[in-house]
Amino acid sequence: MSLRPRSGEQVPPLTAQVARASNLGGTTAMWVRDRLDGLWCDEDFADWYPRDGRPGLSPAQLATVCVLQFVLGLSDRQAVIRYAIACRSAG
Repeated sequence: MSLRPRSGEQVPPLTAQVARASNLGGTTAMWVRDRLDGLWCDEDFADWYPRDGRPGLSPAQLATVCVLQFVLGLSDRQAVIRYAIACRSAG
């Protein structure tokens, strides 16, 4: 498994606008992503991955999902779903 850095990806503006409009107070997942975004990036983990092979998951995203999972007491699946929603709604 290799690392293909994904740091710096942005949520499309219209997606963020719709998500914020539908969640006026925000969600815990949005809050976690808004505050932790940029705390770590994929390049921080680059030495842990070989240079070739099938691309692995983003370690920066995995770290954020782990924090979300801990804060909300979620299962693995629940944490991933909440993070995916938060990623689409950040902006």
